[in-house]
Amino acid sequence: MNTSSIILPHLFEALSYEIKIDRVDWIIVTKFAENWKLSVADALLDLSYIDEATLARCLARSHNLPYIPAAQLKYDFSEVSLENFDDLMSVGAAPLEEYRLAICNPYDDHRGYLDNKFCEREMIVTERSSIIDALRKHGFNEWIDDDDQDDDLNNSLEN
Repeated sequence: MNTSSIILPHLFEALSYEIKIDRVDWIIVTKFAENWKLSVADALLDLSYIDEATLARCLARSHNLPYIPAAQLKYDFSEVSLENFDDLMSVGAAPLEEYRLAICNPYDDHRGYLDNKFCEREMIVTERSSIIDALRKHGFNEWIDDDDQDDDLNNSLEN
């Protein structure tokens, strides 16, 4: 099948192999993405064409990147500051052990948003919800820790 006239031909090819998407479905998905200002990956999920794990595998395949299931990831937020935390949230990326970076959509502009220390890492693709969940937990833990430290400081000032 000729994919030269299709936008994101490598992704279309991976999806054709994995979920047997056809040109008509692809047009529906890309028009939906365009109309609602979404990524094609988000449109595929929103329209229930695919589940997150299969999408992550297809995105990885279309970019020749490794796919690692969410359950196998070990996050490492030791180099994350408040400034770069927002950037990680913006592109759906999270640092991993072994100098890797989990991403959910290789089509996103990681180099435009993220600090070099994250972009230099080996990128792997995984499910979006697991990255967002890890970022949310990290942010929540940081906020709780900061809040506890503020309470300790306030208590020491009062005494």
